[in-house]
Amino acid sequence: MLVSLALLFMFIAPTFCHGKDKDQENHPKLKKLCSKTDNRHLCMKFMKSDSRTVDADDRVLTKVAIDLALSKAKDIHKDLDSLYDRTSNSRMKDRYNSCSKNYHDAMRNLEETKRIFNDRDYKCILVQVNDAVEEVRDCKNQLDKSEKDTSNLKKRTKEFELLCDVVKVAAKYLNKDKDKDDKDD
Repeated sequence: MLVSLALLFMFIAPTFCHGKDKDQENHPKLKKLCSKTDNRHLCMKFMKSDSRTVDADDRVLTKVAIDLALSKAKDIHKDLDSLYDRTSNSRMKDRYNSCSKNYHDAMRNLEETKRIFNDRDYKCILVQVNDAVEEVRDCKNQLDKSEKDTSNLKKRTKEFELLCDVVKVAAKYLNKDKDKDDKDD
């Protein structure tokens, strides 16, 4: 019986180890990108949720990060509008309305980021994303004054900020690559 277990373990253990190594081999750029953020684990989780990240180059990773940040902003914006409609508390209505406007502006900044990305003007991406994060920080300050957070808005706002951080890091890589290419010409 003991010999059977030992044999079974010898066959299973290499499979688990190999699977982990293969995962790391398939995402070296993503791993490098996420290591430059405040939350590597959550960055990997978000980015891997999009199938385009498998064997992606820096440009695709940047596009995915922009898309994920924009999607997160749209979801939060929609929920803020819904919370505004459902609450009768005037103070909370004001906060939700203010935050909704902030997220609307952040979405506008991210749409502009997409345009800039498509034009390959990577230096300007940082400005737009920083503006989006600043808009959301204004909202975050409003939410910090709230007693309840039934929609996990604070947590989701932190996730949005992380995704924006991923965009900024990815854009820096693209800008370095572009500067290098420009010098080669």
